[in-house]
Amino acid sequence: MKEIDFYFDFISPYSYLAAVQLAAFSSENDVTFAWQPVNLPKLIHESGNVGPATIKNKAMYSLRDLKRWASYLDVPFKMIRPGSFDSRPALSIAGALEGEHRTHFCLAVFEALWSGDIDPRKEDWLEVLFALKKLPKAWLELSSDAFEVNIGRALKAGLFGVPTFILHGKGKPEMFFGVDHMGFLARSCQSSNVLEK
Repeated sequence: MKEIDFYFDFISPYSYLAAVQLAAFSSENDVTFAWQPVNLPKLIHESGNVGPATIKNKAMYSLRDLKRWASYLDVPFKMIRPGSFDSRPALSIAGALEGEHRTHFCLAVFEALWSGDIDPRKEDWLEVLFALKKLPKAWLELSSDAFEVNIGRALKAGLFGVPTFILHGKGKPEMFFGVDHMGFLARSCQSSNVLEK
């Protein structure tokens, strides 16, 4: 099975729209995903990029685009004002978890945040999320700086934002940026599968 690195930050609504598709994508394309939490503001800064919210027309377009995507994927979506909450405590927990536990936790966070089920502007939003999603309370005590360490790996791989996918297989890893490039990612997975048979 091929592995795909999935770089994300919980503050990214496009990462949410990608995350909800991963289970189906994995089974359809015979791949596994390695969820890689990353500090998006730091990645944007260190790569020389600028956030979409800093450009008025891009921000306005993105909001319409996000609503279209949510409707297309048939998932709930409520916009959160950019910069209004700190995702680092959740990223720290995600980095400390492994395998299916990390996947389960990350999906729970994405779904609760971007469906509007919780208000991340409140100080206890993470505790509320744990209660809502019935997550193990012991996970609240976990901590890791992987989301900061991943910055170096991400920059080396060519990242400038999220969601970004790095497809590993035979030959040089391939990078795909954005939820709108998951179709190209699928085609590359399928082409590689045919070549290997």
